[in-house]
Amino acid sequence: MSDFTIRGIRPRLEERIRRLAELQNLPVDKVADDALSIGVDAIEDRMRKQLLDTREQMALQEAIEQIRKVPDDAFGKIGRIGSG
Repeated sequence: MSDFTIRGIRPRLEERIRRLAELQNLPVDKVADDALSIGVDAIEDRMRKQLLDTREQMALQEAIEQIRKVPDDAFGKIGRIGSG
């Protein structure tokens, strides 16, 4: 595992990580590594969801645009027999 230094960490976050390490009797770097891993996973999940939402919005917009191109009288003929 490589070394990684984080500068300018918020004091409250540092305090929380140190407290969690102490409560679990673990090294601070282990708790920080776990926190970063969980945090990165959460951020990636959020980004995937945003991307999916964007794709869904684009698909919906495209469907609406295609529906608007259908002549008004076309829907009136749906389900009718022999209406030419």
